[in-house]
Amino acid sequence: MLILGMVGLAAGVWAGAWSVVRANSRAAREWHRVTGTVTSVANSLGPIVQVEQGIEFTAPIVQAEGPSPYRPDERILEMESNEGLRRFRLVEFLVDPVTKRARVAGGVSFSPFLLVLLGLVYLVLAVAFFLVTLTSVTFQGTTLPATVPGEWIYYQTPPWHEPAVVSARFGAWPALRLGLGAAICVFGLVMLWTSDRSGLATRVGVGSMALFAAGVVSVYALDRATYRIEADSTGLRESSAAGWKMTPWGALCGAVEETAYYSAQRSRRSIPMLDHVTRRVYFTDDQRQEVVSIDDRLVPAQGKALLAHVLSRTGLQPEKRERQQLQLNYRQ
Repeated sequence: MLILGMVGLAAGVWAGAWSVVRANSRAAREWHRVTGTVTSVANSLGPIVQVEQGIEFTAPIVQAEGPSPYRPDERILEMESNEGLRRFRLVEFLVDPVTKRARVAGGVSFSPFLLVLLGLVYLVLAVAFFLVTLTSVTFQGTTLPATVPGEWIYYQTPPWHEPAVVSARFGAWPALRLGLGAAICVFGLVMLWTSDRSGLATRVGVGSMALFAAGVVSVYALDRATYRIEADSTGLRESSAAGWKMTPWGALCGAVEETAYYSAQRSRRSIPMLDHVTRRVYFTDDQRQEVVSIDDRLVPAQGKALLAHVLSRTGLQPEKRERQQLQLNYRQ
């Protein structure tokens, strides 16, 4: 689905590029050409141009009393978007004969190039993503499995079919909060795209960064929303939209019950005060490295049932530890 999404995004970018190219080609054929020197950019969407050749368009504002501040050959040009014009620059414009709105003739051919380049980047990312997430690697005619026991196998379907004895899911509110962050990124992208204060090149660049941020947050939110940890006869198995991980019972050699106290300061000179507390039980292997964790972000009833089953199955007694964490943000 992620690969198809990136390919679809590339197709959408290319469709937008084609529409821009078609509109620019039609404007170059049918719109009026006006050549002039920009004399004022006080209003970037309505610059004052000293016309050298071309048709008549919107006349400058003439004062009711006193001499006019404009020369007879100056006109006010209503622009479609901010083209980044500069004073005393000779520019060729295309003027719509119907709406009388104008665009820069020399700069309309560069924007489709940016769009096509962006679509190509998304397509290359999709191909690279497909190659990286292959399920197996063929070397000298032999198919080698790409799975390592006890490690996450990304973007593959879980291989087990045995029903779980007990399971727990990630809480809905943290995933919803992440999804809300992704929605805010997309909303900012739409606001940026519909703004007339920036050129197309700027909107494409900043929009790409917004799309990347929204994509990262969305994938992480999807991963957390679909996360599930289960116990069966073979061990603990974790799975989500990002992949799966299998930890055999024999790999669980120790348990630690960790309570973390997070403190925050109201100002730089104030005393740190307790902000929130998190609790989790994580299991370690024979090298005392953490392999799997059961924390309070899971649905409470399901997390307690899963922890009780794992402790009774392994016979481990968690070692209690506490950790103090000072947050660096200063709340008003």
